[in-house]
Amino acid sequence: MAQWFTTKTRSSSTFILVALCFALFTDTFIYGIIVPILPFLLLKHDMAPRDVQKWSSVLLASYGGALLLGSPVVGYFSDKYHPRKALVGGFIAMALATGLFISASNVWVLLIARVLQGFSGAVVGVLGLSMIAQTASPEHLGSHMACGSAALTWGMLCGPMAGGFLFSQFGTVGAFGVPIILLMIDIVLRMLIIQGLLLHFFLILPDANKETDETKIYHEDSPLLESEVSSDTELSFYHLLHPIMLGVIFCVFIIASILSAFETTLPLYVLDTYHWSSLGAGLVFLPMTIPSVLSISITHFIRHFSPRAVVVTGFVVMAVPIVSLRWTQGNTIHHEITLASLLFIIGVCLTTIQAIIMGDVSNAVRRIESLHGITGEKSGGQGRGYALCNMAFAAGQTLGPIAGGFIKRELGWGFMTLVLAVLCLVAGLPSFFFMSAAPAKTEGKANEDDC
Repeated sequence: MAQWFTTKTRSSSTFILVALCFALFTDTFIYGIIVPILPFLLLKHDMAPRDVQKWSSVLLASYGGALLLGSPVVGYFSDKYHPRKALVGGFIAMALATGLFISASNVWVLLIARVLQGFSGAVVGVLGLSMIAQTASPEHLGSHMACGSAALTWGMLCGPMAGGFLFSQFGTVGAFGVPIILLMIDIVLRMLIIQGLLLHFFLILPDANKETDETKIYHEDSPLLESEVSSDTELSFYHLLHPIMLGVIFCVFIIASILSAFETTLPLYVLDTYHWSSLGAGLVFLPMTIPSVLSISITHFIRHFSPRAVVVTGFVVMAVPIVSLRWTQGNTIHHEITLASLLFIIGVCLTTIQAIIMGDVSNAVRRIESLHGITGEKSGGQGRGYALCNMAFAAGQTLGPIAGGFIKRELGWGFMTLVLAVLCLVAGLPSFFFMSAAPAKTEGKANEDDC
């Protein structure tokens, strides 16, 4: 039984997908759990109320800055070396960040914790998504990437809800009880991922002394995504700066900017407007979270349509409820219901767009490889492609909190929603010109590979 689990289950793409999705969920869940309680932590440390929005923006943006700096480094080494050390290092960074949040005595400790979270996010985001893309068969790429995208979204949006509830009931230490449990499970799965990937990608013969051209012995420190072409034909970051890829990562940047702008402004908005507690500040993200539960079903439905049409339509439609958020400024039940309804529509649009975009990163890399005459299945571009995607997301998470917090503080909530709506319309342009117009290929019906 144990031997079967070692040689078959851990090397299957389904197990690797589940384990990587759990790592993605854990990382973004712990990232999000701090979002609704951050203003209350700052007030707890005797910060002046007028400075809370500024420091909330800085602390949220510091995560994006660390993510931005760490992503290209992780992406480069993921294409060159086995990710064993990076996966363990990412876990250590997240564990340290969690400990610092629990014991933080001032804003600078919180800042260090957010930076550590950013480095952990770089590891999990780049390696997680690129390895999901590499282990998925072409016909199941869309559904597998939808699973990865859903894990990221669920963690990012469920974290604030859990954080608000746990903080209101159990305080700072109690709020991080669930993350500690998730981290314990996560480290076990990461160890199994490492061994499972070795079994999945490398053929290890019983007799290590026999090695032929067809059956080579690979070692633990060999590159995970070994190239089948010469090193001078591998894709570099420069090759990936192609309009096909730039259009995709610009959409990722806009999505991250919108999400992070809401993360830094919504908790304070409902606190000031509706006088909600930390519980309400966390639950306000629930309407945006509910649609993400349907992300897999949405992917199966929209695969028959043009990715270009879906993404462009999604951005244009999303601009309407975002700009309509200006009419929720009033402390009545009507305004609260309107806010929840508009956030739900925004969540549907975001889920639909992300379901297309995350799978299109891998497709864009393969299209660029084809343009450069690179036909090997393991040509070494996936890690760098998802590194660029992660960098775009990080840039959005850096700019979104700073710009969103500044505009809300200086020009008001209504003007901020107008700016975010304009960003949606702007994102539709590169999507229209550079995304594929052909519907995705029909996926297979193998149940064992479905999420």
